[in-house]
Amino acid sequence: MPQRYIPPPTPQYALESGPILLKDGRTATLRPARPEDRELFVEFLERLSPQARTFRFFSEVRPETAADLLLRKPPDEDKVTLVVLSGDPERIIATGEYVQEGPGSTSAEVAFLVDDWYQGKGLGSLLLERLALIGVQRGIRRFHAFTLAENKQMLDVFKASGFKVESHADSGEVEVSFEIEPSPEMVAKFELRERVATVASLLPVLRPKGVAVVGASRDPSSVGYQVLEHLVLNRFQGPVYPVNTAATPAAGEVPVVGSMLAYTSIKAVPGPIDLAIITTPREKVQEAAEACGQRGVRALMVVTTDMDTQQIKALVATCRHYGMRLLGPGSLALMSTSPEVQLCAGLAPKLPLRGRLAMSSQSGAVGLAVLEYAREMGLGFSNFVSLGAKVDISSNDLLQYWEEDPATGLILLYVESFGNPRRFARLARRIGRKKPILAVRPGRDPVVEALFKQAGVVRAENLEEMFDIAAVLAHQPLPEGTRVALLSNASGPANLAREALETEGLTAEVRDLGSRASAQDYLKAARELLAGGYDAAIALFVPLGYATLDEVADALRTAFHEAREQGVSIPVLTCFMTAGRPRVRLGEEQVPSYRFPESAGKALAAAYAYARWRKKPPGEIPDHGVQENEARALVASLKGTLNKAQTAQLLRYFGLEAGFTAEGIALALRVKGDPLFGSVLTLALTGLPLGEQALGIRIAPLTDSEALEMLEPLSGKAHLESLQDILLRVSRLVEELPEVESLELSLRATSKNTAITEAQVRLRG
Repeated sequence: MPQRYIPPPTPQYALESGPILLKDGRTATLRPARPEDRELFVEFLERLSPQARTFRFFSEVRPETAADLLLRKPPDEDKVTLVVLSGDPERIIATGEYVQEGPGSTSAEVAFLVDDWYQGKGLGSLLLERLALIGVQRGIRRFHAFTLAENKQMLDVFKASGFKVESHADSGEVEVSFEIEPSPEMVAKFELRERVATVASLLPVLRPKGVAVVGASRDPSSVGYQVLEHLVLNRFQGPVYPVNTAATPAAGEVPVVGSMLAYTSIKAVPGPIDLAIITTPREKVQEAAEACGQRGVRALMVVTTDMDTQQIKALVATCRHYGMRLLGPGSLALMSTSPEVQLCAGLAPKLPLRGRLAMSSQSGAVGLAVLEYAREMGLGFSNFVSLGAKVDISSNDLLQYWEEDPATGLILLYVESFGNPRRFARLARRIGRKKPILAVRPGRDPVVEALFKQAGVVRAENLEEMFDIAAVLAHQPLPEGTRVALLSNASGPANLAREALETEGLTAEVRDLGSRASAQDYLKAARELLAGGYDAAIALFVPLGYATLDEVADALRTAFHEAREQGVSIPVLTCFMTAGRPRVRLGEEQVPSYRFPESAGKALAAAYAYARWRKKPPGEIPDHGVQENEARALVASLKGTLNKAQTAQLLRYFGLEAGFTAEGIALALRVKGDPLFGSVLTLALTGLPLGEQALGIRIAPLTDSEALEMLEPLSGKAHLESLQDILLRVSRLVEELPEVESLELSLRATSKNTAITEAQVRLRG
């Protein structure tokens, strides 16, 4: 069995540059160092304590000399230097580097240096992680570091990195060395550090201790007035500060909005401000953000819409300079129903019911519309977040916050576009094994479908179906099998529910009580079915004049309650085909109620599909012992379409050999680079009279189980093991070589093996 390959972790932004989060939730900017940074380096080194400079350079050194050393580029060795910047104007607060130990070497010396004021905020760990990931991409396999024995902080960073560190002490110095290829321990540490920092950064947004409304107005029809009113009337559990910079009170007058003392500047606010809600006209947003940053505000929610691209870029830059998180612009609602918070920020007039759903919506209008529908269904929320333009805070951030949030049991997403789908897939795979993730996305993009399927995300066709499914997942246990009992007093609705269930692979057994069924008939039949060993039960009722809605609801409540007391833990659903849907509660448990039978059937089927995915062990990626370094060297100097010899050599580095045979099923395996989703693999039957027939589509990297799922249509017709091996090796090839723009293999598959008969590879450029 080949060794396991661990894909490198995926940061939210680019590996070498972009925004980063410190352990305390503050933001900063990471990028490669540039020759013109010398003055920034000198200023950084002058700020450091003599001890910090000694720890880094082993003796006291002039800042100018140290800056030249850090920026010096060896002529024949690979060197990467990263800097972390913060503030306005920007200044360096940390730097890290690795230097290759000789031309062609696979080992490098690593070191980093952190501003004294920023010690303990995770910057050393972050720089080490990023340098290791960059090094692996460039063929480095091992890091060495030399440090003074009293430099405990640097040694602690290495020990806590997740790498298997070897150390050797001699004459007051310590040498550490370790392999830097990703391991389960290293990836887990990376994910933990990112989650801790992300949660810390979102606490001022979702659990603020104080809120300012910038743009609060006396005009009741204005957005600023409404935002302030919604905060106060929903009893936010903290101080609320109206800020109206346009107010010009006369001498001796006190500025007010409504009956609240107002402030003409956010700098004049006396109390703590975690979150500032900006409702000003778009041309005033930048000025307000700048003032918030100078005041020390931790996060902004920008309600203002129709900002142009330049205005948004300036806003983002200001937030990064001051370490603020940004929700929006165009965020229309931000809600937290926790009794300790009760935050109702934005244009929604009242908080939703309190419950275990958390929802992120890219469309504010859509989000506000569904809140009332959820209330009708008796569904409650822990949080609701309208993302707006999501130039900073995204659904990926919120997923990490909700992952360990004890108040959240189910995550809902309305998604129109993806910022970092590879990061989303990784997070969803991990979080979905703890909590269900439901998503609605307009349109039917097959690549998005593949993304959701691989990540275990439950896809709903529309918002109504999302909440139908949510009602099951939020309030009922997951079905353990496929047998469903259907109880009804009408055959038509029962047939509709059965068809919906069977379409998704469940089996339904109908107990038709007939049109004259009484409440007592329902009670007796429900007791029998719930004791019958089924995996789920749906009770349907159409009012036909022989029993009332309330009588049947009471009978079902009694039967369900008795079953729970007897240890029956299957999911139970109801469908009352009438204008009023009574809520059947069993203590704290709520039984989902639907108006149409197919809605109940689809919701239960979706819950079963999720339960089946969660039961499956996560797939693995075999290593196969590929020669990725040699492959990188081959493609480094090539562009465009490879010739046959180059293609054959590249395939051999990944254990793939082309040959020729006319026997077997004709298949085409294609890979195309997508600028957003990465490498997309498709498999199709070819040579058919009516054209190609698509068999499956997946996003790299593929696990062994995902490859087999892709091959299910060929079960019993082809040798799946050899096909799986080819899929996994091709997936690894395009994962290791982002230079590959497209790849196509013509295959012939028999019941005994699979042959590659033709291959084409095109590189970018």
